[in-house]
Amino acid sequence: MTLIAVIALSVTSDKFAKAQQPTIKRTDLLKTDLAGMEGKEMNIWTAALTPGAQTGKHHHPTPRFVVVLDGSVVVEMEGKPPQIFKAGQAFQEPPDVVHNFRNASTTEPAKAIGIQYAGKGQPLQVDDH
Repeated sequence: MTLIAVIALSVTSDKFAKAQQPTIKRTDLLKTDLAGMEGKEMNIWTAALTPGAQTGKHHHPTPRFVVVLDGSVVVEMEGKPPQIFKAGQAFQEPPDVVHNFRNASTTEPAKAIGIQYAGKGQPLQVDDH
């Protein structure tokens, strides 16, 4: 009986831990062809970051521009010290530079808007975990 109780508790704890992991919710706002730039499209979205949420290491094939709307975020680019950006500040994530993007707070949410152009069908982000 003790073994069954331990197994049940372990499974329940694991499910609870997975349900509680910090997340980033992306909401697409616009995806449109770029006039005068055949085969290119503009992508604009918001990202809502729960406390402690992060993307993990990744890069983009084209420049990405980010404006922090609420809270603050940390950008950790390879070869550079981490940078903190607060609401009202903006930054660029250069193409092909591996980085991590995370909520600077473990207690407050953050929100940002992302803007990126790319070729039609081109991935906007490549994971480097």
